[in-house]
Amino acid sequence: MSTLNQPIVQKLFTLVFDPVIRLIFAGAVVYFLWGVFTFIRSAEDPQGRIDGRNHIIFSVIGLFIMISVWGIMQIIQTTLGIQ
Repeated sequence: MSTLNQPIVQKLFTLVFDPVIRLIFAGAVVYFLWGVFTFIRSAEDPQGRIDGRNHIIFSVIGLFIMISVWGIMQIIQTTLGIQ
């Protein structure tokens, strides 16, 4: 389907929200990897390990929330027949 024939709401989601959501998801993955790197790098420093652990925990929580919301939106779209 061409973007010229789509309703304005679908265009908005296709051209704006989808790339932004992917960027935020990628940021959460990078934040997780940074936490793992910090945790491993600070093996001798207790405060560094706590910081790395907190990065890992918060990024996993954020990723879980994002994936859950995406799944709920897919269920709603499928139920209502929205593409």
